[in-house]
Amino acid sequence: MQILLRIIESIENISEIVAKISIFLLWILCLLVFALAVALNFSYVNSQLDDFSLYCFALMILLSFSYTLKEDRHVRLDLLKYPKNLKNISWLLINICFILPFSLVIAKYSFDFMMHSYSIGESSPNGKIPYYFIFKSFVVVGFILLALQSIGESLKTFCCLLHNKQKT
Repeated sequence: MQILLRIIESIENISEIVAKISIFLLWILCLLVFALAVALNFSYVNSQLDDFSLYCFALMILLSFSYTLKEDRHVRLDLLKYPKNLKNISWLLINICFILPFSLVIAKYSFDFMMHSYSIGESSPNGKIPYYFIFKSFVVVGFILLALQSIGESLKTFCCLLHNKQKT
């Protein structure tokens, strides 16, 4: 049981670190948007700033998935009221049967797209940003972090169910 708790704590620490990176990216995004607004005010169009703001926003969102799952801030609609034990079992099944496989499938196919982009030396559509595979890797990283957090949530729920079972 102690090993499971250490694993859960490690996964949650990773989510905390990633959340701090996401907050930092939010500040960078605010500066980029401000710079874009000033540039457009002076009729200066800079497609690199535009691309960087788009990718910064995408990275911020993708990194926030795991933290959102950890903090239970995701959208969930409970239509029925049922006991906590049954709710924990359903949450365990949702993590194992839906969130984890979905995350891994998206990460796998995104990895293939990223590797293809790397192999052809793809740049951004307007040609201003080289190494486009770096931006495509954000999807892989975001969904791997989501899968990892889903494993952590499953372990946490399993520990709760095991603890309740031992109490009775």
